[in-house]
Amino acid sequence: MEENAPSLELYDIPSVQDLIPRFWIPWWAWIAAPLALIALLLLIRALRGRTRKVIPSEEAYQRAMDSLEQAKDIKHIVALATAISLILRRYLAIALADSSLFETHEEFLARHQALEVVPDELRRSLTDYFTTLCRYKYAPTSTSVDGSLLVPQAISLLQQLRALPRPALSSAS
Repeated sequence: MEENAPSLELYDIPSVQDLIPRFWIPWWAWIAAPLALIALLLLIRALRGRTRKVIPSEEAYQRAMDSLEQAKDIKHIVALATAISLILRRYLAIALADSSLFETHEEFLARHQALEVVPDELRRSLTDYFTTLCRYKYAPTSTSVDGSLLVPQAISLLQQLRALPRPALSSAS
């Protein structure tokens, strides 16, 4: 019985590259991805440019006065108080760069830096007026309430706010 001697020849390690799964992206995806990114950046830039339209404070004052004149015709006290509150808050947002436009009454009062540029007496008058408007907007009224003084008070506050020096707009935005 003849036994064959084992071969001492060493074989190379086979290549495993064919066994490894490949992450393959088609050629059109390499072109579409940068184009989509550029389109997204252009869209964001266009939307930002549209929302940053700066309205001068004089134009904001005139718009507020016109809106208050139109608000005199509103008979329902809840609608009148809501309209006046929105008119004044919009003016504050434009002329004094205050963020009170979409805040609730409680958020506005809780924010300590609200209306920092406004003198204390005028700030108290304004917060008291907003509290009155809040009471008319949210308190149930079973009887007819006379809101004839709300618009003249708003006009007076608006004129006092207009006389204030304008804050410098921050360049951080």
